[in-house]
Amino acid sequence: MASCITNGIDITGVRASLYPMRTDFANQILTSVVATDTTAVWQQTDLFSTVYRGVAANVVDAAAGLFVNAYDTSTHLVGEFTFSKGCPGDIAGDSYLTGQQLRPNATVIQEKGSFPVHCKYSFYTFGRDDYMAEIAQIVALAKAAGLQPKSAHYCTFLTGTAAQLFAYFDQILNYAHAPMSHYVVEATVSVNSPSLEEQ
Repeated sequence: MASCITNGIDITGVRASLYPMRTDFANQILTSVVATDTTAVWQQTDLFSTVYRGVAANVVDAAAGLFVNAYDTSTHLVGEFTFSKGCPGDIAGDSYLTGQQLRPNATVIQEKGSFPVHCKYSFYTFGRDDYMAEIAQIVALAKAAGLQPKSAHYCTFLTGTAAQLFAYFDQILNYAHAPMSHYVVEATVSVNSPSLEEQ
C-alpha cells in the first residue's frame, strides 16, 4: 500500500500481483481484474501488477476482491501484496479520494472468501525507535483475529480464511494509519498449495 499526505490529502495504495499456477493463467488474472469493483479506488494494471490507490479501507477492499475473484477450487494461486503508507517518494496524484469507506467488494468477499489461505507477511514502520513494540502489537492483533500467527525467519506465518486475512489487513492499516507516518506491509498469500499435501 502506498500512502502520502500532501496538502492535507491522505493517499493509500496497494500493489498486487497474482500468480495462478495453471496454463491459462493470463485469462484467470484478467478475469479477476475485470470482476473486481474499482469504483472506490484509482486503478492501474501494468506488466507486473495492479495498483489501487485511495482511501485505505477501499484499497484493502479492492485487493481482497482481486484475490477472491481469482480463486477456484483446483488452482494453486499465490498473491503478492505490498501495502505502504507515507512513502516520502510518493506523489499526490493518481488516486481516488472520497473520504468515505465504501468497500464495494465487501459482499463478494464475505460470500466467496471462506476458503482457507496461508500467508507470510512482514510489517515495517519507519522513523520510530519503538518499532519492535509496534510489530509485536501487529502480531497480537493477528492472534486476536484467529489467524494463528507463527514466528519464522524474517516474517510471520498466518492461517485462516481469505475473508479473515484481508479483514486483518484492514485492521492493522487502521491501527497504524494515524500514529505511523510511514509503514509498509509485505504479504504473500497462498491457496491450494501442493506442498500442504506433503506435510
